[in-house]
Amino acid sequence: MKKWLFLLVIIALSTLQINWPAFLNFFYCKPDLLLIFMVALVFYADFKTALLFGILAGLAKDVFLPWTLAMNTICFSIWSYLIYRLSRQISTEDDYIRLTIVLVAALLNNFIIGLQSVAAGNIIPPGIFLRNLIIVSVYTMALSPLIFKLIKKIAA
Repeated sequence: MKKWLFLLVIIALSTLQINWPAFLNFFYCKPDLLLIFMVALVFYADFKTALLFGILAGLAKDVFLPWTLAMNTICFSIWSYLIYRLSRQISTEDDYIRLTIVLVAALLNNFIIGLQSVAAGNIIPPGIFLRNLIIVSVYTMALSPLIFKLIKKIAA
């Protein structure tokens, strides 16, 4: 039953990420809700479920948003594995640790997506690149407690 709810959450977050309300845009930036979902699953579900739905979340992001070469699918699976390994090495019970992990994952994901976009031939001014790197990552981290609570209720 939980797996169907996770699938519904992926659909809902994908829809919300595509149609993010304009009044919630912060410097024309939107949070990465599917990345938060993937990180929350690593904390609140078993590893196989987290990896499977992390890959599905990356696939949903690749299908509906204009990125090529399945970069989000690959990155989300790597982040799931690395966060799982990290959570076995350190205690992730503290909320600040979880927020820091979301911030680092968002920074790395946005950096890789930005580099892939530049490598594909898109010209991105340095200010826009840094805005997408920093503001989107901080905005993603700021919204993560809401999705953490949702996933914790579903996974329980």
